[in-house]
Amino acid sequence: MKKRKIAVAAAAVVLCGLIGMRFLQKEPVFNYETRPTVRVENPERRDIVLYTDLTGLIEPQSRAVVMPKMAGEVLEVYFQAGDTVTAGQALCRIDSDALTALKLQTEAAAVALDNATNTANRTAALYSEGFVSQEQMEQAQSALQSARISYESAKNQYDLQVEYTTVTAPIDGVIESRGVEPHDHISTSTEVCTISGASQLQVTFGITEKIHRNMETGDTVTLEKNGVTYEGTVTEIGTMVNASGLYDVRAVTADAGGLTTGMRVKLTVVMDEADQALSVPVDAVSYDDGVPFVYCYADGIAVKTDIEAGIYDSEWLEVLSGLDESSRVITSWSNELVDQAEVLVAGEDAAGQAGADAAAQAGSDADGQAGADAAGQAGEGAAPETDGAGEDR
Repeated sequence: MKKRKIAVAAAAVVLCGLIGMRFLQKEPVFNYETRPTVRVENPERRDIVLYTDLTGLIEPQSRAVVMPKMAGEVLEVYFQAGDTVTAGQALCRIDSDALTALKLQTEAAAVALDNATNTANRTAALYSEGFVSQEQMEQAQSALQSARISYESAKNQYDLQVEYTTVTAPIDGVIESRGVEPHDHISTSTEVCTISGASQLQVTFGITEKIHRNMETGDTVTLEKNGVTYEGTVTEIGTMVNASGLYDVRAVTADAGGLTTGMRVKLTVVMDEADQALSVPVDAVSYDDGVPFVYCYADGIAVKTDIEAGIYDSEWLEVLSGLDESSRVITSWSNELVDQAEVLVAGEDAAGQAGADAAAQAGSDADGQAGADAAGQAGEGAAPETDGAGEDR
């Protein structure tokens, strides 16, 4: 009976021990990370080019406004608008009263020249026989020379005016407009027609001072009309602003199929550019009262760093000062990212934190396993007493 009581007491002690170990066993400890995880990149060297769209006007590279060199009545017109002409081709013929007057002057000068010639010949014959003085002979020779000059002048004027009665094309090209009709009375200021050169077309457009600083002759511009793209080359850049406050620019395009004089086209030109500029992603840059800054990673800390910004496009921003190629710029955003905040770098600090969590978990599991082993050992020591009590009974 006494042994039985001892066995029951031992069992009670073991049970109490198990219950106590249950309550005394440590719960696993989990360390929850509160530091934001960020991405870090080094600044890169990149070309940043900014483009802008403008409107240009298609014009012929060469153009001639044809005017007559004499006034008169238009007798015939030999062209229509849209015709293709060559240099020297007749366009119209003019009849002028001035031509008639010049013809009469030429005829009178011819008669005077004949008379002066005859007089000089007679005087020379008389002089050789001693009937006239040398002075008289010289006077006759001078009169002949004067008559000859007058005739040649009158004849040249007449021939020139005859040439002017036929108006010709000064260049090869296409006639844009016709300004005269038969029987019109025209003056030397009348526009007979306008001819566009048959060679290359050009586009004229205006640029701002900012674009003017970056544009040079020989630069390429892109033209677009009705979904078709053309390339042009800048040939002329004005040095004075026009009435609109812009600089006039001309660019020629060799392959202008589908473009005609007077068309308006869209142009794409370089507004600004930076070659091999130290650059960071635009999304990494923030502003404080208009001052740009980034966060740089240094020994687990986010450090606010002011920068001097240059040009930027949709992805990259030029950094003029404040960073170098070794800077570690935080390129991801977090609302917990402030100056001097502790941060984790994705792919670097995350691996170390995972190892620490695993070690803590292993410690908790080891404590639990030790308690279980102790309880099991106590149970095994009490069991024989219980069996002995039963046998004694």
